[in-house]
Amino acid sequence: MNNTMVALLTFCVCLAAGLLFLRPVMGIYVDSYAVRVRPRKENDESAAEKPKDSILLTLARTLGELLLSVMPALADKRSVELLTQANYRTPQHLAIYIGIRAMVSGSVLFLGLMMAASNPINLILSIPAAVLGWLIPNFFLSGRAKKRQTQITRELPIIIDLMIVCAQAGLGMLQGIDKISKEVESSCPILSVELKQLINDVKIFAKSVPFALREMGERCGVDELINMAAALIAAEAKGADISYPLQQQAEALRDRLKRKKEEEAGKVPVKMVPVIMIFIMPLILAPMLGPAVVTIVTAIGPIMQSSSMR
Repeated sequence: MNNTMVALLTFCVCLAAGLLFLRPVMGIYVDSYAVRVRPRKENDESAAEKPKDSILLTLARTLGELLLSVMPALADKRSVELLTQANYRTPQHLAIYIGIRAMVSGSVLFLGLMMAASNPINLILSIPAAVLGWLIPNFFLSGRAKKRQTQITRELPIIIDLMIVCAQAGLGMLQGIDKISKEVESSCPILSVELKQLINDVKIFAKSVPFALREMGERCGVDELINMAAALIAAEAKGADISYPLQQQAEALRDRLKRKKEEEAGKVPVKMVPVIMIFIMPLILAPMLGPAVVTIVTAIGPIMQSSSMR
């Protein structure tokens, strides 16, 4: 293996290790710039804290807007879907995301161009590395979206139970959703924002209730929420009581979450096998086999010495 391949592999390993090490820091940094559909307010005068200004994000946004104006196809469907599910839903966040991907890929290409002065093959090898750099931000964004979807799944049974109570109390569907969105701001912050956005879509943007419900399920990307929206749409179309389909949805969702936890618990012994073999078994075998090994070596030592003298 020549020096070029060694240098390229070393760079890729260092880049991957740095990304894994900085992932929690980057997650906190990105979370501070997460867009909210309708920021949760303490009162009418004060809104949620706005994102702080950053030179790096400003540069990424400018670069992203420039690239999108030249090549709109860079905003592919998968990236837009992940941004929506991760709650980054403004054009500014899309421009920042495209700018970050372009900066990572451009840095890799620039490094390959600098290394091409000594060996031209480095420039060719930097092309797949730049493609990898373009795809790496998708993994972080996908992790953010999955984390939010998991939180929505945990909050959904509480929302369904409260909707059943509101329906049994005689409230309409929109009245119940409006009341629930105000009452669960602290316990269910994500779905509270989504429900408020649903009310805004119906009251301000004059969208139909079925369309707004369907849109809420699609932008969150949670199957259980989509099923609940479909059940509410069917009940609303028939003019039936919504409490019965909601009870069915709540029971099915809790059963699904229970099975998922049981599956995760069943995987724990399998995951513990490498840990036991690497860290625990040596500690058990060392005191058990150590004296025997010392005794055998002591007994064989004179025999080996006498045979070597002959």
